[in-house]
Amino acid sequence: MNLSATFAMQMVEELSAIINQHINLIDKDGTIIASTDKSRIGSCHMGAKRMIDEGLPYLIIESDTEYTGSKKGVNLPIVVDEEIVGIIGITGDRNDVEKYGEIIRKFTEMYIRDDNLKQLKQQEDKIRSRFLENWLINPNYVLEGNFHETATALGVDINIRRRIIMVNFIFNDGADVKKDQPRLDEATRYLRNALIENAGCYYLRIGTKLVFLVTELMDEKLKEKCLKIIDNIQKNYRVDLKMGMDDHAMHYKQLHQAYLQAQKALTSAVTIQHSSLVGYKDLNIELFLYEIPGMIRQEFIDKIFKGCSADEINESMHILEALYGNNGSIEKTSAQLFIHKNTLQYKLNKLFETTGHNPRHSHGIPLYYLAMAFYKNRN
Repeated sequence: MNLSATFAMQMVEELSAIINQHINLIDKDGTIIASTDKSRIGSCHMGAKRMIDEGLPYLIIESDTEYTGSKKGVNLPIVVDEEIVGIIGITGDRNDVEKYGEIIRKFTEMYIRDDNLKQLKQQEDKIRSRFLENWLINPNYVLEGNFHETATALGVDINIRRRIIMVNFIFNDGADVKKDQPRLDEATRYLRNALIENAGCYYLRIGTKLVFLVTELMDEKLKEKCLKIIDNIQKNYRVDLKMGMDDHAMHYKQLHQAYLQAQKALTSAVTIQHSSLVGYKDLNIELFLYEIPGMIRQEFIDKIFKGCSADEINESMHILEALYGNNGSIEKTSAQLFIHKNTLQYKLNKLFETTGHNPRHSHGIPLYYLAMAFYKNRN
């Protein structure tokens, strides 16, 4: 077992703060890898090397010249799982530091054990996340010979019917993501605690999206819970997010299908729908919208907005999104855009004149609606 220098340094600094003495951590080769006396880091501690070579239970050094690279103090082996992983040394007069020796050693061993358990859990979580990701993304993974054995080894009960919820945090253009990261982390923790309530629920990150496998089966109850979570995150953490959910609880062999459904629902929530939560049941034209190649999408946008510059198209999209989001209400749309009603009507009429498609007419609305969807998802 090897101790990382970063972990060792953190440990000696915390221990030193408790007893107000210099503390050194020496590895199995006799090299000081961490010390509150920074000048000693990297040097060879011959006293500790003797302890390791001869298997001594402790070593008290009476003077700074007794061993090369050593100073007076108390040195004790660190034993974890019956293996000596290093030496802990407390610098100072014997009468001052000997009383701390056993306490510091026990504390160090406990500290290392806790860190080992944490690392094991993190490793297990990574392995489980890879298993879950393969399960969701690869439609043939459930047919592989080791699927059931891997699930059993990881403690995943595949026979529980589950729902898929996919989440994406939304950032406005120009947002400082690094500055917002602490609030984002807090919102993520809240989200995980709120959705991973029962045994058999799991969370993983795929790209920029958060994916939840939940055991709540009732559609209305799950939607109610998700809407409450979204509201709390927006109010308490000032973070905007979108959610997409599958059609219904599915058997483990159908979870890939549920994942694709949630993905389509989330894409719709981000690019078209004004609701923060979209279920697969809510989708209509969105079911085929994202199967259309990007080149054709751009061609459609150019055709609908023929005669408009890039800036004019961008402005029109902004206006149309507000207009259709307010069910065509001029009054509500102008209030949302902070412009006068007459100004809004002028812009809509100007768009009609330029493109030949009336954004308030039944023939023009579906064309602009599709163009908006393609424009938002053009990348």
